[in-house]
Amino acid sequence: MELYQLRTFVAVAEEGHLTRAAERLFISQPAVSAHIKALEEELGVALFTRSSRGMQLTREGQALRAQAEAALKSVGELLSQARSLRENLSGELHLALNTDPDLLRVRRLMDALRAAHPKLQVHLPQGSSNLIIEDVRAGRLDGGFAYVSEPADAALPPELSCLLLATTSLHVVAPPDWSERLNACTWAELARESWVWFTDACPCRSLLERQLSPYTDEIKKVAVTDYEGTLKALVSSGAGLGLMHRDEARGWEKTGEVCVWPHDQLPIGICFLTRTDRAADPAIRAVQNTLREVWELA
Repeated sequence: MELYQLRTFVAVAEEGHLTRAAERLFISQPAVSAHIKALEEELGVALFTRSSRGMQLTREGQALRAQAEAALKSVGELLSQARSLRENLSGELHLALNTDPDLLRVRRLMDALRAAHPKLQVHLPQGSSNLIIEDVRAGRLDGGFAYVSEPADAALPPELSCLLLATTSLHVVAPPDWSERLNACTWAELARESWVWFTDACPCRSLLERQLSPYTDEIKKVAVTDYEGTLKALVSSGAGLGLMHRDEARGWEKTGEVCVWPHDQLPIGICFLTRTDRAADPAIRAVQNTLREVWELA
């Protein structure tokens, strides 16, 4: 059932005539007839009786007219509210990025937000997942992207609301001259190597720790960082192993800066976080709805 069919039904009911309804709707009379016929076939009832005097509602048509009018009214109110939000939504939002903007589809997000809400200013600071999670929880950020170990709801503070955008994977990376040696490595052998490590609150750390802890009592940490550029530089220079997102690991492998361990992958969620108590905020809702479109979420 289409909205235009309901509009045609109501117009014919009000005008009592196909030609007048067609003129009112700026469509042809055959189109009006086709809309009514299609709607009657879908509903399985006759809506009108046709005579030389025009179109008269049947008993079934009379019963359904009020619901059709209510449905059109609801759609009109929805469109009106959307227009109001589009015209009036303004102010500033601070939404932090935890990784590469292309991975997070930020360009598509910003294009859609600018088109729908031109007065809304969006700031995009960069940070690590653990700091973004804390800053959103504390209200220092309006929202932010973060890697969150699954299930996300169990891994986050109760004050946060999580929109899971996708599940991706993390990969072990090594200096580029490790390529042949790395292929034969097991987790037990990786556990004996030096690592470029993560800060305590980083979700990547907990995932990696679970994999290595059965094989070693103490992980050798040559450095601790949450910044991917620093991690790549240290791994590339031969300082130790690291853990990177799939797309970055593959990209840097192609340029010869790292090599990727070809075995296990560690799953992790890409999430957008906001405070639960801001669920009704129009700007927050606008960002969440746009993200659902950009990430093609149901």
